Amino acid sequence: MNGTEVGLDYGRMLDLLGIEAQLLIAATHDAHVDTPVWGASGRTLGEAVRQLGDLCEDALSWLGSVEAERRWDLPDQPELREVTGRFGVRLADLLAEFGARPPHDPCPTWWPEQHTVRFWLRRMLHATTVYRADVQAAAGVVATPIEPDVAADGIDEVLRLWFGYRLYALGITATRPCSVGVSVADWNWLVTADQNGVAVVSSDDVSTTTPDAVVGGDAPSVYLWMWGRLPDRAVETSGDPDAIAQLWGLLQLATR
Repeated sequence: MNGTEVGLDYGRMLDLLGIEAQLLIAATHDAHVDTPVWGASGRTLGEAVRQLGDLCEDALSWLGSVEAERRWDLPDQPELREVTGRFGVRLADLLAEFGARPPHDPCPTWWPEQHTVRFWLRRMLHATTVYRADVQAAAGVVATPIEPDVAADGIDEVLRLWFGYRLYALGITATRPCSVGVSVADWNWLVTADQNGVAVVSSDDVSTTTPDAVVGGDAPSVYLWMWGRLPDRAVETSGDPDAIAQLWGLLQLATR
């Protein structure tokens, strides 16, 4: 991939997950539970934090943690401090689990290509990063920048796990054939889709493949755009707009 491989060090991911959680919790201090979250399917701030807590409990279950046996029930209309507290405790449980196990320790996952603890650390890092961006935006807090290589790893994850596999698992296919190059700094991907399925490959130079369209820009913007958190004007596009629209639409179906 143009000389730079996507992939983050396990220890760094562990540190980043803790930092992202702290940033999210800090952003809720002066926020209201019913504040709407832009670009997150109509969720409120409280619902976003609650859903991230659910993801923590799900990950603990997949990891086989004894903490997963203690499900944390919340009232029907909890206060923000209750959902934030539950997220904080569950995230701490996850950090302890990740810290006690090597990255290649086997465990169940929903992605056929990887069945290790590393999968869940990566998944929770990107989930927490995207939700942190949601919460900061909803709370009116200045957004904390996402490091370019972290964003590039997130792009790789959303393309391979969600677009490349989740669509297949859901039985969703493209309405017409298309190919889109995705390019950020030193990282490039080629995405193809048709009525028979989708494929994602690393590409040393997307220009030599002549895709129908190209999406690019700075990695954090492309990352958040793919998760539906930024509008089209936040990224750079060229070529067939229908191909880009189909890529974006399929991503939203895969990640909802």
